[in-house]
Amino acid sequence: MSLTDGFEHHLSASPEDYERVLKNGVVILDTNAILNLYRYTTEARKELFEVLRSLDERLWIPHQVATEFWRNRESAASDLDYFGNELIEELQETRRQMERSLRTWSNRVALQRDHLQTLLESLDSAFQPTLNKFQEIAGSRSEGKSRNTFEDPVLLELQTTLAGKVGEAMGEEEHKRAVAEGLRRVEEKIPPGYKDKSKGDQQAAGDYLVWAQTIKEARSRNCEALLITGDVKEDWWRRESGEIRGPRLELSKEFYSEVGYRVYMLRPPRFLELAREILNISVANETIDDANRVELSSYDIRERIDTASAVLASLRSDLLNYIKGGSRLPLDGDPIELANDSPALVGLFHKDSLVYLAFTTSTIRVLRRWHRKLSGRKNITPSDVSFVAAPVSEEQVDDRVLLHGMLTEEHPEWNSNGFGNYDPGRLRVYRGLREDHFDLLYPIDISIDIPRLAGARNVGQAFESLRGYAPYRINMSLRDLSKVADQEIDSGALSGTVENCLRVLTDALPQGWQTTVMPGSIVIEPLLKDVPNAQLILRGARINEADGSGPPNKFFGDL
Repeated sequence: MSLTDGFEHHLSASPEDYERVLKNGVVILDTNAILNLYRYTTEARKELFEVLRSLDERLWIPHQVATEFWRNRESAASDLDYFGNELIEELQETRRQMERSLRTWSNRVALQRDHLQTLLESLDSAFQPTLNKFQEIAGSRSEGKSRNTFEDPVLLELQTTLAGKVGEAMGEEEHKRAVAEGLRRVEEKIPPGYKDKSKGDQQAAGDYLVWAQTIKEARSRNCEALLITGDVKEDWWRRESGEIRGPRLELSKEFYSEVGYRVYMLRPPRFLELAREILNISVANETIDDANRVELSSYDIRERIDTASAVLASLRSDLLNYIKGGSRLPLDGDPIELANDSPALVGLFHKDSLVYLAFTTSTIRVLRRWHRKLSGRKNITPSDVSFVAAPVSEEQVDDRVLLHGMLTEEHPEWNSNGFGNYDPGRLRVYRGLREDHFDLLYPIDISIDIPRLAGARNVGQAFESLRGYAPYRINMSLRDLSKVADQEIDSGALSGTVENCLRVLTDALPQGWQTTVMPGSIVIEPLLKDVPNAQLILRGARINEADGSGPPNKFFGDL
């Protein structure tokens, strides 16, 4: 027994190893290696296909790779168009900004119109040819035909190159077992594929299906395997000091145990270099450079997405843990005023449950607003609610993705039942509400006392004073208010509860006016209508004075 017996998976690949597997083994393309063909230059793609064809029967792809190719082909084919259109829009916006700057400057210096026109024409003459040339080059790169399968140059070449070289699909039972094993590995972080956990469902098992089919094919051929992949995640590659050293040891060991031969992995640029040396195929340096460009840009995008997703998930978890584990303070005077008035994620708790989450740039301001809202409701008081504020940055306050992720994870009741809707609008105020709507659970309370409105001498002054004291919205359009603002009012009676003041104010309104107390707000307008959801409907006293038989005020009682 030698030192390497049983430890073959620790051995680095030598030049002789690569020569042997390229000439006698099976060479397998991963999905991303195929999809990235859409991003190569025409010349580089042509040479890569020549290398692949030279492999003849040694070239093969698992059925899972074909499945993933067809799932992602259109998006890969449209990448060039997408990024090209994005850049065109950026260039055009730059052109528009330059024109705006020129026009602003010309206005400030009173530039003659013909001089301004000359400058704008000069700008166009310099800018438009560049844009036209870019569109020409981008159009030639994108081929313009990729979405149609019968015109897609990459697909047509792949069909010829891979004819007879695509693995058979697994049987139904075999596929079920493989998916179950793949998902088990994802959960237990066993390579390959556990970094795809976020994909969910069966797609998370995709890498394992590729791996299992690769082992099966190599075993049937009784040979070594070389996997060409653009995937650089840790669940495939072994790294030392940040440098890729080969397949994960677990993968190498599993493959050798199952097949009796070794497995090797290469990224496309290195594969092209070795193919040029070993297979004596013409591959230009520019082709290898282009493969490196594609790999680096793909890696950068994947890394940025993976990193951003990981950071976002960690931040979401940290913030939720802070909110749920922090010391809760009552939503009352002193705790509110002593809060740190800075950007924060604020959580509200009711009956020991997290019921509302919101970002704010001013913690004290939003707490005051919530306190005021709850102080004017039935079935609840501010003292029934507590809060925790987690400090965040101003940038995070505007991060809708971060908030959406937390809401999706926690499902706080008040975030979806209307608690945060402070102005329902003139038309929506009359619409029916869901049974669990905040305004039905905790309707506004018009029996609360407010200070005497002693200074009010007319409807306009009474309305503004009442609106200032009542802890909920009392709506009347400026146009409507202007019609009745000067109507005299019995100022001595403007005291006691909100309801009493509403009755005094409504008594001073002319015929055809109505005050409607809805579950969440109050509307005053020159429109008579029955509203099923209303708590109380008051109609101007002058209706009765006009014809002696106007409809009386209606009280609908508690909701």
